[in-house]
Amino acid sequence: MMLNDKSCMLRYTAITVLYCLLLIMMQLTNTKLARAASRDNYSIVLASAPGSQLEWSPKQAHELEGYTLFVTATTLKGANWERLNMGFFSSQKQASSKLDQIKNIYPGAWVKKTDPSEQRRILVAGRLSKPASASSARKPGLTDEQLDSLMQRSKTEIKKKNYSQAIRYLTALVEAGEHKYSPEALELLGLARQRKGQNAHAVAIYEQYLEKYPENEGARRVKQRISGILTASQPKMDKVSMESEPRSSRLSTFGSFSQFYLKDQATSDDIGTISTLSQLVTYFDLTTVYETLDYDHRFQITVDDTRDFLEDDNDDAFRFIETYYDLGLKRTGSSARIGRQTLRIGGVIQRFDGISAGYQFTPGIRLNVLGGYPVEINNRTSINQHKTFYGFTFETGTFLQNWDMNLFYFDQSVDGIDDRTSAGTEVRYRDNRTSVFGMIDYDLLYKELNILQLNANLFFDQGKTLYMNAFMRKTPLLSTSNALIGRQESSIEELKQTLNVEQIYQLARDRTADSETITFGGSQPLSEKYQVLADITLSRVGATIESGGVSATQESGTDYFLNTQLVGNNIFMFRDTGVLGFRYLDTMISDTFSFIVNTRFPISRNWRINPRLQYDLRELSDGRSQNKIRALLKTDYNYFNKARFDFELGYDDTSESGTELPLGNSYLYFLIGYRIDF
Repeated sequence: MMLNDKSCMLRYTAITVLYCLLLIMMQLTNTKLARAASRDNYSIVLASAPGSQLEWSPKQAHELEGYTLFVTATTLKGANWERLNMGFFSSQKQASSKLDQIKNIYPGAWVKKTDPSEQRRILVAGRLSKPASASSARKPGLTDEQLDSLMQRSKTEIKKKNYSQAIRYLTALVEAGEHKYSPEALELLGLARQRKGQNAHAVAIYEQYLEKYPENEGARRVKQRISGILTASQPKMDKVSMESEPRSSRLSTFGSFSQFYLKDQATSDDIGTISTLSQLVTYFDLTTVYETLDYDHRFQITVDDTRDFLEDDNDDAFRFIETYYDLGLKRTGSSARIGRQTLRIGGVIQRFDGISAGYQFTPGIRLNVLGGYPVEINNRTSINQHKTFYGFTFETGTFLQNWDMNLFYFDQSVDGIDDRTSAGTEVRYRDNRTSVFGMIDYDLLYKELNILQLNANLFFDQGKTLYMNAFMRKTPLLSTSNALIGRQESSIEELKQTLNVEQIYQLARDRTADSETITFGGSQPLSEKYQVLADITLSRVGATIESGGVSATQESGTDYFLNTQLVGNNIFMFRDTGVLGFRYLDTMISDTFSFIVNTRFPISRNWRINPRLQYDLRELSDGRSQNKIRALLKTDYNYFNKARFDFELGYDDTSESGTELPLGNSYLYFLIGYRIDF
């Protein structure tokens, strides 16, 4: 056994070395391409439409925040056209990296090099966040509590790498005039821009910082960041780059490579110590974009590989997450994609193998048609042999200033009979104080409501917030495939040998339950350092009936989840975060009280540590009780924003009473890994 383990470790070590060599070769190739590329500014064309002086209404999406939206005119085949653009980017790689997010909002978007001589019409109303201005006055009604809340949120979003949202909060802080957070907010705004890849914006903000706060303690850091950006973008003068292709054709490649090793070990009084997990997870993501004068070609491959050192059988753990080719037509914004891909709007289908195509009627109105084979959870590399689907989504674009909507229709079959036929809509509303999202998914085959969802967020003066999330759905989502739950048959085709179609449909209904979940919550700043957050969740899963040899399931009853947190910043050291939390869970089988202490300390600009301690007291309905203490230490280190190293170490200790033989068990686990961006 030991020999087999060593052999496996050697084999996977060799695989890791090959991965790294491949990564180095691609990095060298990417460096050569970057040297050949122009270093002028780039922008992203969001949409195109025929005509002149059109009224453009950009979609309200956080992916567009912090960028300048402008309109340019062009002539195609003798006709006048206008293009909606967002900018600006200092390199093609930065623009192409952002393009992947933008295509969730504008599927036909593409990257182009800006022409300094072109006439631009800036959309002031469509610019979602204005640039920082040294002369801006403090906004009326922006209290100290609001300032505290904005700073807290911006730091949280930066930690989560949600830089677009952080830029939104930090811009509001900078525009609020001079206050206690002004220097820190301006520095963090530059940092968020830099980490987002917007180096030109970052340098401008850093220079503004040095002009306003030359003697501040952060001035030295800001100067170092400016120097780093300018050095990285400085062209080599001793070599002349010769382009073999016309300047209208450009190629760029970028992606990431990561590996994580996970180890879990459980110890129990009755069975001793055993290893429950020993895995090496490898993740690889590669994007290649080839642009010509008329077309945008995009090749995407995202894969992962999980190697389990505890299993004797050598099951294939390699998985294609996304692998597709995308062709975009620059003149109209229309596009087509073939391969394994993700449906990002409408309905409940997530990933599928197939083809999707979209036609842009106007800057905001787009029709997408798609079809193929849904990807099941256990479908790693093969095509689904049992299910097919087709459908369409229709994007209405922004209307009445703050609204946008998607309509969708999907028809799916399984082994020759209808699986589900759904139609529905997604509706969004956004303004400065309100954000609402609603979704309806109705199954036309079973004439049942599959999903009804409503999320609402309200922002008040003095930093107060309220939110509500309501979710009604079938569990699992109603489909003919549910008839297999609890049965010995592995496919609907087998089930058709003993049951007719109507009986199969009835079995599917019987195996599907109703569930409802609703959450109410909010936050309230208490002082300059502290704020309190609280929410309560009510959840219920309905019963299913006995049929077809499958037992019924009971209704869960209403479960209650209460969560409260006291969050503090700059408590023990500059930019630290501390959370003191209490949770109460009331379910049919137990009542659980949890006390949590969670902290995060910035040891340096690139190194963070996150100690966490949790104590759980659980009272079960059968008279037993459990006490659990959980300790966790997480740390991460960022190396020049190109590599990240992570380590986690956790320990659980549980004791149980109320039984004839009291038992105890413990759980030790750790994670170590790295991620490289190129």
